[in-house]
Amino acid sequence: MFQLDILIDISILPSNIMTLRDDDFIDFVKEEAGHSAATLLEIQGINCVKSLLMANSVYAIMDVKSKSLDGLKIKYGYMQDDGTVVIQPGVKGNIEHLTDLLKTKCIEDVKLAKSSKHNQSSSSTILKSTSTLLKIKKKYIIDTLNNWCENNKSKLNVQQFSLVEGEHYFILLQNDSNGALKCDIRCYCQKWSSLSLRRGKFQLSNFYRHLQGLNNICPALKKMISNPQSALPSPTNNPPPLITSHNVPQQVASPNQIPFNQIHLYPQHLLLQYQQIMMKALCNNHHQ
Repeated sequence: MFQLDILIDISILPSNIMTLRDDDFIDFVKEEAGHSAATLLEIQGINCVKSLLMANSVYAIMDVKSKSLDGLKIKYGYMQDDGTVVIQPGVKGNIEHLTDLLKTKCIEDVKLAKSSKHNQSSSSTILKSTSTLLKIKKKYIIDTLNNWCENNKSKLNVQQFSLVEGEHYFILLQNDSNGALKCDIRCYCQKWSSLSLRRGKFQLSNFYRHLQGLNNICPALKKMISNPQSALPSPTNNPPPLITSHNVPQQVASPNQIPFNQIHLYPQHLLLQYQQIMMKALCNNHHQ
């Protein structure tokens, strides 16, 4: 048996079909279903998709007893011996096909609207879940560093010692190209440390080695310990700008990689070293 569903292709409908009215709607009906169908709808005041789909029967006009409709009945139907009129099959088929198209269009629009709303809701849920996860990861890092500070007071020979996130260090959580979560910490001295993820928790061993290794201690930390009042600016000052994820190195950054717009953020001895390197490079270029 032939399946009529294959004739229902709503892609042929104009994108603004649901807003067409009056002459615009009738012109569309003429193009899609023919002049006869358009005339039959227009004479009944059917001027838009909604009025067509809400009409009980567009053929009921053929049963109306009125001499003013005799011309319409003769033109678009067949007068039977008992006085009843049967509408021409072609006109009826065109109208029913158009009606089926418009009904399908309405159903698909509703499905699309529901799907869009569901996707928005799902996206919102995912964003909230991701935001919560990042907050948990960040809090773990901050709490772990606070414990490290507390446990290393005696080793650093200080009575009061704390590192404040957003002032002494900055945390960057992001997804890599494969979607895996990664974390980098930038010390106030501008050096980056990448944290490894183990059993769902970021390990701070790389950052610890930067702060206080066997043969070195972070210059900014050393300055803060020796002169806590002037080592770092007040928390009310704007923090140094964060480098974007495209620039974040995987290992602790070298002083040779200091960008020009961040020179003022470095300790004096690193600044002098950087200037010496740049002067040497300029001299080499000049001799070449």
